[in-house]
Amino acid sequence: MAPSGFVRRISRVSCVGTAAAILAGLGGCRADYGADIRNMTPQPVFAQLYERHDDGVSLLASERLGPGDRALVGPVRVRKGRAGLVIDTKPNPESPVYFDLPPGIGAFNVHQRGEATGGPLMIEEVTNPR
Repeated sequence: MAPSGFVRRISRVSCVGTAAAILAGLGGCRADYGADIRNMTPQPVFAQLYERHDDGVSLLASERLGPGDRALVGPVRVRKGRAGLVIDTKPNPESPVYFDLPPGIGAFNVHQRGEATGGPLMIEEVTNPR
């Protein structure tokens, strides 16, 4: 016995509703991330926003900041909890500095330990950037 028109209609509405709910759920798993960065070192730094994946990372935005420069890197749309900021300079006696980003636009000052340009980099999160 074939289903009635009413049952077919309910079945179609149910399928469309389920598909819409799945798509809405996928869209809700993303957020905007960005970084307002001030270079307080005596040399240029390179700031990059990336997204972590199960098989590596994707570079999404980057900026070169000279000494004393301030720049906004991003914003970019990324899956929640997968965005990061990496800061590097040449020469850097240590590895680049990585920071996991919270959703939104964060403000950061980049410092270099020591008086010389060969000191390691440090990232300071700022609550009230000026």
